[in-house]
Amino acid sequence: MSVNEVHPYNFPASQANEFERKGHPGRFLKTITCTTGTTNFTGSNYGQGGLIVPSGAVGTAYFSAGGSIPFSALSGSQRIFEFSLSAVTVDSGTVYALIKNQLVK
Repeated sequence: MSVNEVHPYNFPASQANEFERKGHPGRFLKTITCTTGTTNFTGSNYGQGGLIVPSGAVGTAYFSAGGSIPFSALSGSQRIFEFSLSAVTVDSGTVYALIKNQLVK
């Protein structure tokens, strides 16, 4: 092993926490709270793969390959919808976009 290689059990200081060393467990990595207005899932918000729509939320979810669905068709189910969305527009209430853990296949 050369000096510049990193042994699997000798992590660089920049990877000091367990999540950086071992990866993030689970299907989702983080959440984005979406309130009144439009949230786009590009740039730092890229990777959205789940959506939670609590009762009373009003708005629309826009799919990444086209089309949309109103929150009224989804709300109140208390489940995670695994959609690939380009954006959500929230007229009232709050919805939660979940960013997928890209390590999970």
